[in-house]
Amino acid sequence: MEEQLPSFNPNPRKRSFRKLVSIIVFLLILGGIGYFGATAFFGGNSEEESKIILTPTDAPTPTEEVTPTPEESPTPTPKPTASPIDTATGLDRSELTVEVQNGSGQVGAASRASDFLKSLGYRVIATGNANNFEYENVTISVKSEVSKYLSLLKSDLSSQYTVGSTSATLSASSSADALVIVGK
Repeated sequence: MEEQLPSFNPNPRKRSFRKLVSIIVFLLILGGIGYFGATAFFGGNSEEESKIILTPTDAPTPTEEVTPTPEESPTPTPKPTASPIDTATGLDRSELTVEVQNGSGQVGAASRASDFLKSLGYRVIATGNANNFEYENVTISVKSEVSKYLSLLKSDLSSQYTVGSTSATLSASSSADALVIVGK
């Protein structure tokens, strides 16, 4: 009996090439299965999903009626209803600059007093809040150089307000000739 020797391939490169091709084919097959499996498992685009048609719906109707916020219009500056010149004293009210402050805490108190003084002919140059809201009556302060207007201003304000205290001690550095603080 003849002894058979194991077969020996004289070309080892051919064997390596076959092995490499087999591994590549195997990996491609494995990759394809993985891709299609993942797409199916994680929900890839199906034909149904790509054909979704959105249809508009009616907007819900509000149950409350909405009223627009009224726009603020600038308040016109009241024009003097009479001559700004006082007939008894001959003083021209339009030559006195006045600052009106709210010392009552009531909203709009300074604005109402300002409108009243403007209607008499005074030049109101500023309105705002006083340093506190504890004033009971109207307080009037004027600069010493315009002290001649103090009694006229007091008289004019007394027709609408209760005047508490008056003085001619307003600081010369004040921007207005007179300071009127409206109390409660």
